[in-house]
Amino acid sequence: MKSEPVDLDAVAAQAVALCRERAESKRIRITVSLPETLPKARGDTTAVERVLTNLIENAAKYGPEAATIVVDAGERDGRVEVTVTDSGPGIEQRHLSRLFERFYRVDPGRSREMGGTGLGLSIVKNLVEAMGGEVGVESTPGKGSTFRFSLPRA
Repeated sequence: MKSEPVDLDAVAAQAVALCRERAESKRIRITVSLPETLPKARGDTTAVERVLTNLIENAAKYGPEAATIVVDAGERDGRVEVTVTDSGPGIEQRHLSRLFERFYRVDPGRSREMGGTGLGLSIVKNLVEAMGGEVGVESTPGKGSTFRFSLPRA
C-alpha cells in the first residue's frame, strides 16, 4: 500500500459515481458534504476509494426505497474522519461489535438473498487499519446507521 496524501473530494466523487446505478435504481439520494477546509488524509488512494465505495454500496443495498446517504468528513484529534450516514433500517446494538468480522451477517438469509460474501466490512476494517486508521459504527434500529473511519492527517 502507498502512503500518500489522499484528496477525499476526488475519492468521494469517484465512490459515489461507482455506486450511483444501485442508488438510482432505488431512488436513493447520495449527498457528499465535505468542508472546503478539510485537510488531506494520509493513506492509499485506491484503498480509501474501495473503503468508501463499500460503505456507500452497503448503505444503498440495505437501505429502503427513497432513502438518503450522506458522506461527510471532518478533522478530529489531528486525524481526518469520514462518515457515511444512512436513513436505512438501522442495526440492533447486539450486532454492532461483530459487524467487521469476516463472514458475519446480521441477517444471513436476507444478506445472501441480496448478494455479497460477508467480507465487505472485514475488508474495510483491514484496509483502514493497514493505513494506520480506525473504523467504527453507530446505529439505531429504525433510524439508520453511521459508519466511520479515520486516517492520519497528511
